[in-house]
Amino acid sequence: MNRDILHLAIPAYPVAVARVVDTSLRERPVAIAPGLSDRAIIQSVSSEATADGVMCGMSVGRARSLCPALLTLPPDPQLLARADRALNKLIGHYSPLTELQPAGKLFIDLTGSRRLLGPGRDVAMRLEKELERDLRLSGTLGVAGNKLVSRIAADCLERPGVCDVLRGAEQSFIAPLPVNKLPGIGQTREQLLLRELNLRYIGELASLSLLQLRLVFGPFAPLVQQRSLGQDLAPVTPLRKIPEISAEGFLSQEENNTLVLRAELCRLVEECGTRLRQINRASGHLQLTIHYADGISAKQDKKLSIPQNHDLFLYQDVVQLFESLCTRRIRIKGLKLSCRDFNRSEHQPSLFDEGPSLRQLELQKAVDQLRSKYGMHIIQRGPALVA
Repeated sequence: MNRDILHLAIPAYPVAVARVVDTSLRERPVAIAPGLSDRAIIQSVSSEATADGVMCGMSVGRARSLCPALLTLPPDPQLLARADRALNKLIGHYSPLTELQPAGKLFIDLTGSRRLLGPGRDVAMRLEKELERDLRLSGTLGVAGNKLVSRIAADCLERPGVCDVLRGAEQSFIAPLPVNKLPGIGQTREQLLLRELNLRYIGELASLSLLQLRLVFGPFAPLVQQRSLGQDLAPVTPLRKIPEISAEGFLSQEENNTLVLRAELCRLVEECGTRLRQINRASGHLQLTIHYADGISAKQDKKLSIPQNHDLFLYQDVVQLFESLCTRRIRIKGLKLSCRDFNRSEHQPSLFDEGPSLRQLELQKAVDQLRSKYGMHIIQRGPALVA
């Protein structure tokens, strides 16, 4: 059975999302780079800046010498997360088999939706219009019989549009393309193929035997041969959702005051702890994310020896996690706490110091009852109070 696989790629995704919020950035050279230093590395570049020679991985100082009008913006993980959720909601209307990837790229398996939605080409054109109308984003869309060729088809387009590859013609479609269009061909191997072996096109690579390919690619030769023939059996795999309870907060202003940051940590702990106790679960795995003012995010995990859902004990573990993670002298603008690896909470007091005592459990229960009746702010712990 022929498959219909759609690949969507939104060029310079962080820049495109920033332009949705601030329309004055459109048609201007824009780059995303953390911090204000000229040594900061550019993460995303608009097409206007690319035309002047600016590339990802280049320092900001070098980029400004090539493009004096360049505007640099810090990364905004909160905005990108909102954009990802909106994009995921939009594509969910077409098929449950969707694979959302970083940087505004995704795959959709439309094979099972063909009778309902029509051919893949028609679905791609419809998605292109909805993307522009609902999210004010534009991208290149490739439709083919597998993930590999649909991705190559989308990358071949120089401007937003749809490229539909006839089923069964995948090999003839990619044969005249340069070898660097084939995923997995790095810069080193590309130079080897072009300069020493004089192999410029994918079709020439496909004509080589497996033994010849092993001289260049070693154990990856069978995979390269399969890809050069336009074959790819990989399924569209939706991301597996890990059950978690999380709380995230962004400060009203960027801070490096320890008391303010600990107050925010306490608020996140109380929110997660309350939700854990409501479902009678304890968390054995904590993850803390710090969003710095220069756009860089840091993340660290901690596995607990004993699963916890008591606010006091969760707070102690989170403070230790924060102290080991926060190593940069940069102000912080946001924090996120995630609790995973749930276990049933038995509410059994410990004979030692690892868990809460019976008195602490009763006190936590009384606090939860007050908050459920009057709200979270009716009673607060000391670390959450900042003068």
